[in-house]
Amino acid sequence: YHIQHSAMPRLLPLLLLACAASAAAFLAPATAAPSLNTMACRSAGSSDMRSSVLSMTSINKKAKAAKNKAKSSSAVTKRFKATATGKLLRHKAFRAHILTKKHPQRKQRLRRTSAVDETQLDTMRKLMLVVPKKK
Repeated sequence: YHIQHSAMPRLLPLLLLACAASAAAFLAPATAAPSLNTMACRSAGSSDMRSSVLSMTSINKKAKAAKNKAKSSSAVTKRFKATATGKLLRHKAFRAHILTKKHPQRKQRLRRTSAVDETQLDTMRKLMLVVPKKK
């Protein structure tokens, strides 16, 4: 399909108008309808709930986290075992593969379980939700 040069100036304004109309269809209106969250808050009639939905500050996040049930890290619970006193036991590393070059005594030591080091103990306790026994 070939357009003659004489018809081009007449079609240009129509083309621009069509482009502007299609672009306006993708733009949001100036006064947007209220969102579902604000509508739910209005129907509930709770002003503090509306403010928590609209703005979530660090204080609100901490309060919300305190209400939620704490979940332990499943990766940590699989790798560590908590003792009655609150210590954590772990398996030693370097015993999965490439065992031919390791001395038998070294492999024997690696078979034993050991306690988690004090530097990592608090972190792992938090992840496992383990509370140590009071002394």
